[in-house]
Amino acid sequence: MPISLHHAQVFYPPGEEAKARDFYGKGLGLDELRRPETLSDRHGIWYSAPPGHVHLSADRDLGLHPRRHFALRVDDLEGMRNRLRERGARFEEATPIPGWRRCYVFDPFGNKIELDEIPE
Repeated sequence: MPISLHHAQVFYPPGEEAKARDFYGKGLGLDELRRPETLSDRHGIWYSAPPGHVHLSADRDLGLHPRRHFALRVDDLEGMRNRLRERGARFEEATPIPGWRRCYVFDPFGNKIELDEIPE
């Protein structure tokens, strides 16, 4: 049976939903999902990142680590970089992997995201 990523969870400071939506929705172009009613007592935003999701949860302790990240595969790395650069995103170059184009971008809260352009 094939295995794939179901979701990645990252954190943002409480009250920063507008910044989160600007970066993940408008910047990365992810579609916001409706969260289950059973989670209505918690603050958070979910996004579709087929075949899985990215779950954002509000928490004062972001628990950032310099190497912790999740990766998104993109079709146009340079176009994505330009769109995120317009939003003031900070980037970090990634160690090259033959056949891939990749970099890291940081969301407004310091979460590290790897962006990979990998030809089929």
